[in-house]
Amino acid sequence: MKLIALCGSARKQGNTATMLQQVIEGAKSVGAETEYVNLFDLHYTDCISCYACKLKGKKSFAHCTLNDELKPLLERIEKSDAIVLGSPVYYGNLSGQMRSFTDRLLFQYLDYGHVGKGPKPKSFKTALIATMNMDSNDCIKRGIKDSLVWFSEVIGHTLGSCELLTLTDTVLFDDYSKYVYQMPDIEEKSSRIEKIKVENLQKAFDLGARLIKSVIPPQADQK
Repeated sequence: MKLIALCGSARKQGNTATMLQQVIEGAKSVGAETEYVNLFDLHYTDCISCYACKLKGKKSFAHCTLNDELKPLLERIEKSDAIVLGSPVYYGNLSGQMRSFTDRLLFQYLDYGHVGKGPKPKSFKTALIATMNMDSNDCIKRGIKDSLVWFSEVIGHTLGSCELLTLTDTVLFDDYSKYVYQMPDIEEKSSRIEKIKVENLQKAFDLGARLIKSVIPPQADQK
């Protein structure tokens, strides 16, 4: 069993990366092979709507034909069993790097049939982790949660299934005094010892383990 975790944040040791590393540890705890990829380390373009992946009877069918640094990653993803996407929320959406990636990943399997039986090689277990500065109430009030739920449903419809895990009210800076930040929670955040609460790290760990357990054949799980 293999799990691939994909980070859509340029912060190599930020909140999103930390949550994904916990996912990996959780997957490893139940015997999975894992891979961690920061999308900012790759050079690639967005989907260009060439529709080569939709051509009937062609070798390109169900495969993105753009030849850049995303191509070998997409090939490795096809051989994986679980996929976890992690991204910070920028202006109510996932990072541009992550959205360009998901355009390429998902569109090649889109069936235009609303039935979720597109030409993917298998049904994947997937999850989306979204991290954000706003608190959970604002996330709901401003419609961010609805947008994330909708997109996780799109991922699940296209790839097989998708869980959503949100991390709200994040700490942005090591030293808030160095930055312009005029939100009312500055005192609490600047004095917070743990950037991510233990229970949230545990949720990410459990997610990784749960995804792998869900793809282990019953007979293998009993051995």
